[in-house]
Amino acid sequence: MMQIGRGTYSNVYKAREKGTGKIVALKKVRFDTSDSESIKFMAREIMMLQKLDHPNVIKLKGLATSRMQYSLYLVFDFMQSDLTRIISRPGETLTEPQVPFSTSFSDS
Repeated sequence: MMQIGRGTYSNVYKAREKGTGKIVALKKVRFDTSDSESIKFMAREIMMLQKLDHPNVIKLKGLATSRMQYSLYLVFDFMQSDLTRIISRPGETLTEPQVPFSTSFSDS
């Protein structure tokens, strides 16, 4: 397992599924198990991720736990790059398939 990202409440790792050999992203989430609000927040995030179904959104594949570390991992398909890297490149623009929808504005 190799760390590939980090956020306020999580670390993201590149890993290989044992059964299939497929590369996945594991988001190891940090939350306080003694704080009921923290548990509710995490449960809401998981429920929202399970319901999301859009071609431009990485699907939550499942959940995994570690008994040794008492950790919760969210399992996602692995992507080589993320939105932050794509839009932070000077002169880089999103391709049409990368844009979830187009919005037009009018002055009226």
